[in-house]
Amino acid sequence: MTRLAIGALTLLLAMSPARAEVTDGSDREIGPDITGRVIALLGQGLKHPAAARYSGLRAGRAGAVCGAVDTPNRMGNPVGPRRFVADLAAGIAGIVPDGPELRNPATPQDYAAMQRILALYAASCAT
Repeated sequence: MTRLAIGALTLLLAMSPARAEVTDGSDREIGPDITGRVIALLGQGLKHPAAARYSGLRAGRAGAVCGAVDTPNRMGNPVGPRRFVADLAAGIAGIVPDGPELRNPATPQDYAAMQRILALYAASCAT
């Protein structure tokens, strides 16, 4: 291949969109169909869903799926893995909020949504 062709191929690969992926193979435990549904549902609430990296996927209680997701924040900086819970039957998924998020919700509705995710995680995933 010529340098021009290699450069063009490198540019095309760099421009192609990233895809969310499971990094540790834990998706085998819950299957590809459920994994895809969880990624799609949780991705609706993420700023950069295509850049998300999932790990530790497992079946929780009452049909929920638990795991961790590492996704960049709104500024594009990595934040490290965060726990999440997804209830596919109810169409609810979210990252478990931490202290600063709970102390400074944007609206009362945001606070209620965070409390719902905390309760779902406690009921479905906490050991």
